[in-house]
Amino acid sequence: SPPPPPRPIRPTDILPPERGHEVAKELGVPYYETSVVAQFGIKDVFDNAIRAALISRRHLQFWKSHLKKMQRPLLQAPFLPPKPPPPVIRIPEPPASRAWGPAALFCTPLCADVVFQLQGGQRVFAHRVYLATSCSKFYDLFTLEGAPGTGKEPAARARSLDGERGALGEGPRGALRAVQSDEALRAPAGDGARDLSAWGRGFVSMRWEVVADPVAGREKRMTVVRMDRSVAAEPFRAVLEYLYTGRLEQARGDLMQVATIAELLEVFDLRMMVANVLNKESFMNQEITKAFHVRRANRIKECLGKGVFADVVFRVDDGAVPAHKPLLIAGCDWMMAMFRGAFR
Repeated sequence: SPPPPPRPIRPTDILPPERGHEVAKELGVPYYETSVVAQFGIKDVFDNAIRAALISRRHLQFWKSHLKKMQRPLLQAPFLPPKPPPPVIRIPEPPASRAWGPAALFCTPLCADVVFQLQGGQRVFAHRVYLATSCSKFYDLFTLEGAPGTGKEPAARARSLDGERGALGEGPRGALRAVQSDEALRAPAGDGARDLSAWGRGFVSMRWEVVADPVAGREKRMTVVRMDRSVAAEPFRAVLEYLYTGRLEQARGDLMQVATIAELLEVFDLRMMVANVLNKESFMNQEITKAFHVRRANRIKECLGKGVFADVVFRVDDGAVPAHKPLLIAGCDWMMAMFRGAFR
């Protein structure tokens, strides 16, 4: 025959904690709560029952000396549910049809913060965070201590993310390195620019200057870097575009000039890509591009953690979050609309 149905639980069958405390007080015994499901309080009951039993024998002469330091039953710590695990946040990949990204940001440099002056008065606008996280030479340039035009000599070499890795633990392989040369920069030139001719080949000077944004038209303070006349405009643009996208246009007719400027800026992976194209081994460039994106992603994480090159701060309930407008613009249409001034 089937077992009888279970008797429904009535409210009087459940003993609330308050009633348990009252019963324990009437009996003169400690009160402990246990849960077989959560395994809470079981050890407390056994340990303190042993304490109470031993203390009850302490009046005997034989046990007096042995149980002298025995504690009375302890108070039970309150039950704290375990902290729930943090939610798993999955960032979806941007749709392939999205027209905006690093390549479009380079062609339409919204929120640019650095401008390169080339021969013939040509100017190339760019974003420091993209260049610095893709090229250690640019990271060293943009982190030179003392702002351009202040006349202050740097107290030490420029620090890089790799140099500060001790505070973060060991960083990933290929992290940004420190400046290798201990030679201090020369004194500022007459126009307030800092002389870079002794710092690296291809660079002439660097200064702060109020420049009109090439997209929004608003004037803002930018880093102006004057390049040597040997740096041609189109090959230099190709190198900067590679630092944004990790790709090289193989049909270019000036690949040797691109390789020369890549060597100048220590972008050795781009120089290797050019060599592969010239040697009819372009298929090897896919692995170089993959490694480029992994390396830059790690460097961007370091910049985000330290707030390096941050140009916007988001105020939230429990603090502030520094961020970078170019990265936000390239990855989010809402951010692009907001920083472009057309946010509705």
